[in-house]
Amino acid sequence: MEKNLLESLPQDLRSILLDELVQNPFMGVNITNGEGRVLFLNKTHYKITGHPPELYIGRTMKEITDDGLISESATLITLNTKQPTHMSQISSHKNRFFQVTAIPVTDSSGTIKYVINYLIEVSDLVELRNQLHDAYNHNQELMTNNELLRKKLNRSGELVYQSTVMQNVVEAAAKVAEHDVSVLITGPSGAGKEMIANLLHAHSSRSNAPFVKINCAAIPEQLLESELFGYEPGAFTGGNPKGKKGLIETAHTGTLLLDEIGELPLNLQSKLLRVLQNHKLRHIGGNRDIDVDFRLITSTNADLKGMIHEKTFREDLYYRLNVIELKVPGLEERREDIVLLINHFLTISNAKHNTTKTYQKEALHYLTSCNYPGNVRELQNIVERTVVMSSGVIITLADAQLAAGHLRPIFHESLPNDTLFTDIENGKCLKDLVGEYEKWVLGQFQKKYKSGAKMAEALQTDQSTISRKLNRYHISSD
Repeated sequence: MEKNLLESLPQDLRSILLDELVQNPFMGVNITNGEGRVLFLNKTHYKITGHPPELYIGRTMKEITDDGLISESATLITLNTKQPTHMSQISSHKNRFFQVTAIPVTDSSGTIKYVINYLIEVSDLVELRNQLHDAYNHNQELMTNNELLRKKLNRSGELVYQSTVMQNVVEAAAKVAEHDVSVLITGPSGAGKEMIANLLHAHSSRSNAPFVKINCAAIPEQLLESELFGYEPGAFTGGNPKGKKGLIETAHTGTLLLDEIGELPLNLQSKLLRVLQNHKLRHIGGNRDIDVDFRLITSTNADLKGMIHEKTFREDLYYRLNVIELKVPGLEERREDIVLLINHFLTISNAKHNTTKTYQKEALHYLTSCNYPGNVRELQNIVERTVVMSSGVIITLADAQLAAGHLRPIFHESLPNDTLFTDIENGKCLKDLVGEYEKWVLGQFQKKYKSGAKMAEALQTDQSTISRKLNRYHISSD
């Protein structure tokens, strides 16, 4: 406050004002003489530093600093430089942090008579900054771990994703892989169940041991038992005269994947259950037990609970298999991954067929908008088909439509403009684009079918899912 303004105030008000300013509840005040000896502290100084006045009054700031009460003295710096000083300090009392500004007061000859220190506590801000820093580091660590996991999985192009639903499955699989328990992988055909099984084995303690896979639906029932359990010499006509080790025995110390477990005949289900219970098996035609130690992973696109009800699948075996269940989503549940997958498979197909083809915007638009009942496997086949069957370097809309065959887009009107793919190419967040795209598609269907029930029927989706999506985008379902 300028001197003339202060002097214009009545004496009683001036006294009150100065007292209020000195005893400011939010700002500590420390006044020293020209030698740095403390003359005055206000009450807030005690609150900020945690140090009672008797530790300061009559002592120099050098003595106080030497005693370790504060980390550094702004007063001493100001006395040395004859300039105001602004700095951060740490009190010895519970690591309190504060900002301090030291202002020199000089006489007519320029000699410092007093130094006034103003203190503002920033402990809460420092704590918040540290929490944000820790949260940032934790987030970076999670991102780094996820990127390492993604790179490890994608060495052979097995898993490509950015959707949250697929991210959750991959993280759960990586966590479960560390524990030697049976895992049942469920999901529609072509969704990538075998890729999740590969992940489980690769991240397990058995990763250096055999990983044996068998598709229960691909082997005739009369041969499946001998393939699984093996047989002794002369066990049956046409067999290897030396006998044969079964796939379960081959997986000893490693991992066994039984794909399409729902196709396993009932009589073999009971034999498999005994192996899981006793960790022993017996060859066909054999009379001795063989110890086996393996981690079992099973997968299916069948409704095993429905099969239990129909008496075509053993309930006791189901609970042996289903210690942990991992549900792999179909492509319809992870549509934001479609563009990534298309580009990934295009790279693979170009390398395989020694081409350098790219998609016309309309072709990519078409393939992205289609529904794929065969999921990722069907999408991969269609992408390769476009590379093989297209005649030019640019894969056109006609090429895409020919390769997709019976598939049709899930909507019948084109997008209002071409900004979607321009935005993708310019690096706009794909998740946001997919959300905008889904909202637009649902809006178009709502205009056509009016009710959520009719929309659900047209989209071949249950009504609760449609209602949930409409609510998410504040679209009326009436």
